[in-house]
Amino acid sequence: MDSSVVGEMRQWARRIGYAPSDFNRLNIVHVAGTKGKGSACAYVNSILTAYRATVGLPKKIGLYTSPHLIAVRERIRINSEPISEPLFTKYFFEVWNALERSAAAEGLDPKHKPVYFRFLTLMSFHVFMREGVDAAIYEVGVGGEWDSTNIIERPVVTGITTLGIDHVEVLGDTIDKIAWHKAGIFKAGSPAFSVMQLPAAAEVLEQRATEKNVHLQTVQIHPALRTVNITPDEDFQRANASLAIALVDTLLKRLGVPRVGNDINLPKEYVDGLETTVWRGRCETKLDGDRIWCLDGAHTKESIEIAGQWFAGVARKMSPFPPPPALPCPRILIFNQQSQRDAISLLKTLHQTLSKHSIHLEHVIFCTNKTYKKGYNTELANRNTDPKAISSLALQREFAAAWGLIGGGSRINVMRTIEEAVEYVDRISKSEGVVQVLVTGSFHLVGGVLTILEGDAAVS
Repeated sequence: MDSSVVGEMRQWARRIGYAPSDFNRLNIVHVAGTKGKGSACAYVNSILTAYRATVGLPKKIGLYTSPHLIAVRERIRINSEPISEPLFTKYFFEVWNALERSAAAEGLDPKHKPVYFRFLTLMSFHVFMREGVDAAIYEVGVGGEWDSTNIIERPVVTGITTLGIDHVEVLGDTIDKIAWHKAGIFKAGSPAFSVMQLPAAAEVLEQRATEKNVHLQTVQIHPALRTVNITPDEDFQRANASLAIALVDTLLKRLGVPRVGNDINLPKEYVDGLETTVWRGRCETKLDGDRIWCLDGAHTKESIEIAGQWFAGVARKMSPFPPPPALPCPRILIFNQQSQRDAISLLKTLHQTLSKHSIHLEHVIFCTNKTYKKGYNTELANRNTDPKAISSLALQREFAAAWGLIGGGSRINVMRTIEEAVEYVDRISKSEGVVQVLVTGSFHLVGGVLTILEGDAAVS
């Protein structure tokens, strides 16, 4: 990924019949960041959905996010629902065939097409344009400056969530370098908002905003959120919600929708939207009989620390024993991270966080992201992993050895599939009653667990 991506995306768009300026009619909210950008997008979508129910605007809300948990259709949503399989198939081949025709007409190699994420981004624009979407929320994939979503020329508003260290091979290994990329989504004439950042990141965001003639405002936690039911009940999530409030404020003005409220009190639609937001696989608690599943796809040092803090809070609040429990219910970790070079550091961070909150894990399971004993759910297969490493369980054995040195008496298991890990939890629950399970380290893993637990119903 480099600076050529955006230019190539403009050409791909031209070849399927669009100029990037055509997408301005979608009234786009464009969001970048390291942590919380998906949550901020989900909040924007949910607030707009509340307004759609009360005032009829926006008429159609598009939401483009990544990654998906269960099915690729989740990435492209209209009015909160993943587009249907028939609709996905229709628009997939419309884009594919348009690229084939344009290649033949221009003497280009028809085999040369956008890679996975870029194709889906291109397809999302086509879907939203054809379906008459009048407000769209776009989550950046990686970075911002060179991201395939950055062919958006005139977003209504842009937003930056909390910045941290991630994707260093593309974005750089310091917070200022990463901030430079994230600020690439700023566009002249479009207001921008950011949550509070580390000083080095904030300085770069301000510099880039000045260079691009963009009015950048820093969003504080909205005072009304102290009485709004935000999940999880943490300030980092209130920051995401506060950013969403600022983004929606700007979009509603563009759409001509009056906002009844002030700096202290939020309109009912905002409160309803924030309290009913569903963003699966991110600090998600799922009750399933005696099994309390806590699922979060955290895969960076900062996010896994947050996931650990959140699980500690849930574990204490949902303990079946009165405090202080002499014999707390069994706590189980299911973990995998197949793509990170230094995934063991994530484990160490998680252990330190849980220990700080006096949370002991009785059982720890390291499994691959292979869904079933009979094979993968194909939509959850990660093509960026080494099949030999997966079949040999090499990484899982490394995790087990590392946890053995730090884990403080946990019973450690290495398993080939997610299905086997869930079956193990079932056995513990049947013999000991209530169990609390933390599933983290990978969205592929979280999606696989939800697939096992819910089947087709998980796609929502």
